[in-house]
Order: sequence, then C-alpha cells, then structure tokens
Amino acid sequence: MKYLEKMPLRSPINGTLELTLRCNLKCKMCMFRHGDDENAQLSNNELTVEQWKNIGYQLRDAGTLNLLITGGEPLLHRDFCEIYSNIYQLGFIITLYTNATLVNEQILNTLQQYPPHRIGITLYGASNDTYNILCKCNNGFDKALEGARALSKLPSALEFRMTVVQDNLNDVDALETLIKKEFGLPVTYTNTVFQSVRGGCMSVSQCRLTPEQNLNMITQRIVAKVKELLPPERRNNIELRLVDACKEYHTNNVRYTLLGCSGGMDSYTITYDGKLLGCQMLDCFKTDIIALGFDTAWKEWPYTVRLPKSIEECSSCPHINLCQVCPGVRMAETGNLHDKPQYICDLTKLLALKKGED
Repeated sequence: MKYLEKMPLRSPINGTLELTLRCNLKCKMCMFRHGDDENAQLSNNELTVEQWKNIGYQLRDAGTLNLLITGGEPLLHRDFCEIYSNIYQLGFIITLYTNATLVNEQILNTLQQYPPHRIGITLYGASNDTYNILCKCNNGFDKALEGARALSKLPSALEFRMTVVQDNLNDVDALETLIKKEFGLPVTYTNTVFQSVRGGCMSVSQCRLTPEQNLNMITQRIVAKVKELLPPERRNNIELRLVDACKEYHTNNVRYTLLGCSGGMDSYTITYDGKLLGCQMLDCFKTDIIALGFDTAWKEWPYTVRLPKSIEECSSCPHINLCQVCPGVRMAETGNLHDKPQYICDLTKLLALKKGED
C-alpha cells in the first residue's frame, strides 16, 4: 500500500480496444496468434456490440481521448462495422490498425462515413510469394495493396508498417520504394520480434532476425536517412557513431510507474473478452471490466501488479541503459518475469560494441 500511495495521479487518456485475437493471416512471427482449432472458442468469447457500446460510454466518461482499434485483425470481427461506428460517434480520436486485406464495400462505406483520424497498415512483404511463405495467404500482397489504395482515399492520416523477419528481409527495399512511389509515404519497420504471449502458438526463434542482422538493419537505415539530408558530395563520407539521445540528469527525482512505461498510468488495453490490461503483452496482471465496470477495473488494476525484484545479473550490467527489456518482453521471451531474455541481451551487447563501450 505504501508503494501505491507514492504513485502519481493515473489518468486513462489512451486506450486500446482489441476487438478480436483472431486473424485471417497466419504470420510466423505473430505474438498473439492462436491455433486454428481455438478460433471458434475465441470467437464465442468476443464481446458483443452492446458490450462494446457500453464500454465506449464508460471510457468517454472516464476521460479517455485516444483509442486504438486493433486485434488480431479487427476487420475480421463479424460486427466490426457496428462496433466501430458506435465507438466513433462517442467522439474519440480514433486510430485503426489493419493488414488491409479484408477491406470490402461494407467496411469502406462505414469508414467513409466515420473516417479514422489515423490508419496504420501493416504490410508483410512486396510480393504474393512472400505473403504465401510468411503468412500462408494466397494473393495476400495484391489484397493488401488493393485495400491500402481504397483506404488512402479516406481523409485519414495513413502510415505503413512492416515487421521484418528472415522471410521478408529481402523485400524491405522493394516495399519501401513501392510505397514511396505510390503513396508518397515512408515505411516504419519493426525489426525486433518477440516470442508469443497470452497463449499464442507461434515460435519466432527460426524466423526472426539474428541480433547481428537486427543491428545491421538499424544502422544501415540510420545511415540512409542521414544521407538523404546531406548534399550529394558528402553522402559517401559518413561514419555512423551511435550516441545517447539524452541522459537523465535529475538523479534526485524519482519517477514512479507500474511497468516501467506508460502502461497502466495513462494507457490501457481492453481485450476481446473484456479484461483490462496495462500492457497488451501482459495478461498476468488484469481486472475484469465486464464484472467491475471500467472505473473500478482501472482503480483496482495496480493492485494486481506483482513484479519480482530486479535480476542481479541485469541490474549490475554495464549496458543496462541501452537495454530494451521490460516486463512484457521478459514474459514473452522467457515465459516468466524472473529470467533474462538472452536474445535482447545479445542485441544490447552488440549495440554497446557499436557505441564503443567496453
């Protein structure tokens, strides 16, 4: 209780609504994908239109401003259009995440009437062959590109995202060139992929980038972006030197948080079956919004958080300030909150070497 009394004011400004865990793609690196034999049960447990509508009123009254509509693939939900339109009309700033392969006339009509403020489209390659290998989806690239073209006609800010693994690494440049040419937009990359959480069935060990590939991609893309800003005569004389973006000088100030980030402080996730999480990756700390209502579930959620003491090996590591480990990553990589995630450890050590640290 003493620990919680020191917590600053929590405010549920940013929400994520996970309409479903199901997806029409079967991506090798998905953190949340369950086995096909579980889809019927997952579908049966999904909240109804009336439940989401009621939740929307509660979120509005609690002060939530921004909502991310996601999944799984949210467009796969049988009642997506009705759920989305009800939520939209409550006045939130809406972001929609989708793989864009399921955009049909009904969905497009709904989004035209109620355009999201932002749409994040995740692409998985630059060809149907890559989609078939990585996502087990025939003509997946054609479907995604067709959907992206339809969504680009909405008055919504569009962003393109790509999760990079071994199977689509060679597609990165081609996809970036295509998206820039057709939509005039960059592609944001996720190249650090974690193991499955919350009962997901995929194993990414064989498909994700090695720590060396991961770091090389990071540095190569930084160099490419820097070159774009330089005059032509200087573009071949770049030596990348990684430095700390910022340092915390106010060492006497203590910042209290629950998970080491904004999770549970000013952001939350409501799952497809009505659980409130501070982080979409962590379902070991949760409350039941259907049974309790949002206000009570939000207030009681901190009491469910039980983080172990710091791992001695990690807390004494000289590269701790470079490390991206958090409770969600630790749970994904090791299956618990107590062990060291070796993949992230190896990546951090490589980054330290690149920075010139001992």
